[in-house]
Amino acid sequence: MEPLFYIQTIVIKNVFLSFGINFINFLFPVILIPFYISVFGITNYGLIAICISLINYIAVINDYSWSILGPVKIGQIGENTSALNHYISTVINTKLVLLIPSFVLLFLFIQMYSGIHSNAVLCLSLFVMLFSRSQNSHWIFIGLNKVNVYFIINSVFKISTIVTVLLFIKQRESFQFLFFILGFFDSMIFIFSLLYLYLKCDYSYTFTPFKNIFQELQNGFKMFLTNLTICSILNSGTLILGLFFESKIIGIYSVAEKIIMLCKHTIGVLFQGVFPKICKLGIANIKELNHNLRLIFKSYLVLYSFGTLILIFFSKQIIPFLSSENIEESSRYLVLLSPIPLIASLNQSAYMSLVLHEKKNIYFSGYFIGLLLNIILSFTLTYFFQVEGMIATLILTELFITLFLNYNTLTHKYLNFFNRYD
Repeated sequence: MEPLFYIQTIVIKNVFLSFGINFINFLFPVILIPFYISVFGITNYGLIAICISLINYIAVINDYSWSILGPVKIGQIGENTSALNHYISTVINTKLVLLIPSFVLLFLFIQMYSGIHSNAVLCLSLFVMLFSRSQNSHWIFIGLNKVNVYFIINSVFKISTIVTVLLFIKQRESFQFLFFILGFFDSMIFIFSLLYLYLKCDYSYTFTPFKNIFQELQNGFKMFLTNLTICSILNSGTLILGLFFESKIIGIYSVAEKIIMLCKHTIGVLFQGVFPKICKLGIANIKELNHNLRLIFKSYLVLYSFGTLILIFFSKQIIPFLSSENIEESSRYLVLLSPIPLIASLNQSAYMSLVLHEKKNIYFSGYFIGLLLNIILSFTLTYFFQVEGMIATLILTELFITLFLNYNTLTHKYLNFFNRYD
């Protein structure tokens, strides 16, 4: 059995490395927002925001459930190289199969946005970008406990992306080539990750029979639906607003939304750090498990409450870091959106408890009902109350999911992490 200090050291290291990876993956486009707006203008930036949301939304099909279930499976396989090669190849092959519905869906979505489908070069670049996103290999390195290697590979090519964009994208019309650059360097991350596995981990590609691909899809289906729901909620704001309003309004809103998404992204980073420790505790010792979940809940309450106050009182100071245009409107949207990270953070303890106790139907039901609520309210409230209606929808959706998950844990004898007794 590994010493507790060693386990804690690994957890802390993975938290910081995962934070670094997520920081670069998510923050680097945020860092480029001032550049996008100054070169392309707020209207073209709104179009870019719609494209990014489209890619994020559809790419969840290729991510499926492996970002969460993949590392667990690799941990179960252990040192069995043959089984590990078989599993990684199965996932890669399944992702390639999933490209077919992904491309079809992207084509259909493009037809809904005139600013995109009227630009053939931009359309083609989105397909390149989606292909590059289809083979994210971060989950493999988490499972192998080699996050530091992926951190280096990811950092090199993301920084290369930033440098390339700053050096070669200088004309207002050149925004249509942006996704070619992003897609190329994302593909390089996968290629070099695979090369490392081949040279250092004895990885060898194997063909996967279709029945195994189908079985893999079955195994992660409910988790995929949960991920799809979460992704839909994250990206629905920009996509639905894009159907109602011109790109300039989307650009103004997106500046504020990006800050909120960055704050929400920290929840996922913290999850990657604390969830392995929670898994090691398991459900054998309910009292110790509940103690840790309770501690997480209270810590998130304090941390994200403080963050909410910062967003409210310093919104006009935060927005100029991203955009010098329409500061008043973007800062107002930021204030209205500010409760979302806090609300979302308070369902994490309940979510982890439900996952550990294998109550998949509960958290799936919560997210799925939340998705239906989100879709209905999005179109209804946006039609009557414009951007403010969309913001209200996002808050109500997050509030419903958090209340649903916590209610289903706190009313259960063993799931209730505020229960201090066995």
